Amino acid sequence: MASNRRVRQIKRRMSPSTQKYSVILGAVILIMFIMFVFYNNTSSTNYNNIKQDKGAYLVYTKYSDQSTKYTKEIPYVNLKADIFKEVNKDILVFCDKYMSEKSIITYEYDVNGIILSLVIKVINNDTTYAPEPYFRTYNINLEREEVIADDALLQFFGVTESNVQYKIKRQFNNYYSDIVKERYYSSNECSYECFMKWRGVTKYLDHVSYYVRDGKLIAFKSFIAHSIFGEEEYFTDKSFEFEIADSPIETDTSLPLSSGN
Repeated sequence: MASNRRVRQIKRRMSPSTQKYSVILGAVILIMFIMFVFYNNTSSTNYNNIKQDKGAYLVYTKYSDQSTKYTKEIPYVNLKADIFKEVNKDILVFCDKYMSEKSIITYEYDVNGIILSLVIKVINNDTTYAPEPYFRTYNINLEREEVIADDALLQFFGVTESNVQYKIKRQFNNYYSDIVKERYYSSNECSYECFMKWRGVTKYLDHVSYYVRDGKLIAFKSFIAHSIFGEEEYFTDKSFEFEIADSPIETDTSLPLSSGN
């Protein structure tokens, strides 16, 4: 009873202006706290502290030519560590080979946790027989500011090169079965070996580049879609993507996601 009287006495002693001031002060503190949390989350999400240009995206278009149907977009990795100077130089060297009038160069990138993945896609139309696709990928550990080696990325997803080879082979087998089913030709006209010969594929792990999208490990595999049978109509841009793993198995994102140096 005495404590209740004490509370009532304190409330009576607080003037309306004092109560109003307390409410305003509480609101200001709450707003400052929310802004602090928002700023830190935004800063972390955007990785502004490791960007070269804080006002730009992690990856942006350094050069663009869309004057014809043969689009060319050259990406730039907007990170300030010295290693990314070499990455951007490598991008230019790779793209320079396909700057002919009829070639197409595009790119996409994705951020999954601390992993930044960039894939450059080329369709080389300057060939004697059929368009040739090429892919170049870069996987980056944003926390350590390092380029992730392929073997480290595979380990992170709990797969081996044997697993990759099996899944690529299985998908090519599915392509072949569908093409025969769609009657582009019969299995007597062109066997699976014939089908793969037209694809220009002798080894499943040749010309494979790894990319992470929506938490999944994707292998981009170059092959020729055209042949005398006209089955290029069957293939789409997605046909060059081979899903290898649904999600990573590692819980420690600092290892093994390193360059291995």
